[in-house]
Amino acid sequence: MSIPQWYAGQVMLADAMNARNPRLVQQENDQIVTASTTFVNSEIVFTPEPDALYWYELLISYSAIAAADLKWSWNAPGAAFASFTAAYAAAAPTTSINAGADVILRRPANTTVRIAGGSDATSPPVNFHSAYDRGTFETDGTITAVAMQFAQNVSDAGQTIMRGGNQTRMLYYRIA
Repeated sequence: MSIPQWYAGQVMLADAMNARNPRLVQQENDQIVTASTTFVNSEIVFTPEPDALYWYELLISYSAIAAADLKWSWNAPGAAFASFTAAYAAAAPTTSINAGADVILRRPANTTVRIAGGSDATSPPVNFHSAYDRGTFETDGTITAVAMQFAQNVSDAGQTIMRGGNQTRMLYYRIA
């Protein structure tokens, strides 16, 4: 079902009109992963409509030590993602966090893990980093929840933190 084109004199239905509204899902609390590369669900969890095409923007705020980094992925059994991502490379800066470093810009496949680097030498990490994942996703005929998951890229005793308090957010809206 695509978003309808409206014509003069046509009756508008609330469901069809609301399908165009952007939706917001946000990480309310910090979530900490220590010594684990096993994905855990973040608070970015939502249930899209079946047989639909959506545009989305996931804005990630995180902290991680350089030895562990962050990885994220989508647990989306009923959706195919076409992502475009940008993240701080998984390599510590040579001078300071403000000196800049390599950035990863990529177009990962639906099941490809996305990686973002950390920069702290000690735990708990205090530097805040950003990454984003945006693009489209298409749902099949099932009604299935979609969850953004994260973990450490390399298991380490130091912390990797998905930042909450309205710092990590996802906006999505139906386009077809």
